[in-house]
This record gives sequence, C-alpha cells and structure tokens, in this order.
Amino acid sequence: MHEYSLASAIVTQIEEIIKKYNVIRVKKIIVSASPYEMVIPDLLQEAYKIITHEMEKFKDSELLMEIKAAEITCIECDYTGEPTEEGDPEFAYNFLCPKCGSRDTHINMKQMIIETVDLELSEE
Repeated sequence: MHEYSLASAIVTQIEEIIKKYNVIRVKKIIVSASPYEMVIPDLLQEAYKIITHEMEKFKDSELLMEIKAAEITCIECDYTGEPTEEGDPEFAYNFLCPKCGSRDTHINMKQMIIETVDLELSEE
C-alpha cells in the first residue's frame, strides 16, 4: 500500500516544520491530489493514524485529503484546463479536448501537495 509511504512522507515534512517553530501540537493537515494520483483517502488516513499513534505532537491530529479537478493539456491546440467527461480508458484515459475535440491530450499529474497545516504554537 503506497498510502503508507505517502503518509510517512507527509509526517516527515511536518516534522521539519515542527523543528523550525515552537509547536505544541499538530491539529490538522490538509493535502490535495488529482483523481488520477491513485490515492485512497481512507487508506491514507489510516496509515497516518498508525504512523502518528505514539507521536505526542501529533496526538488527536487529523489528516484530510481533497481531490482536486483533473487537468489536461491538449497537444493540438495548447488548451490547459479541465477535461471533458469523455476519457477513453482503453487508451490511458485520452481525454477529449473541450476546445478542439482532439484526443491528443496529456493528463497533468501534480502529485500530492500539502495545502495547509494547522498548528498550535507556544506563546514563548
């Protein structure tokens, strides 16, 4: 399950933030990914809970995942934006360009992004 390695990478990134600031605890983390990143939100959350279970600064924190709209670039007309609903799964989801109708498109994969981190900071 690659969700475990993704959750681990998220925790590592947050630990770097914790080192820079006087953090009492992590409250909430929001990450985003496109629907084609093949991440299952429930498995990501479960992996996060397993990893942070005994980490004091992560106690009772939550990890939320937002699915962002997919984006394509058309090779024919340079359109960049949301694809039509008409993807062809037999051809690696070659989406129909809404501008020119071409199927010569490329899905823009953005990886998973940490959007926000809600922290409780010390007064000191």
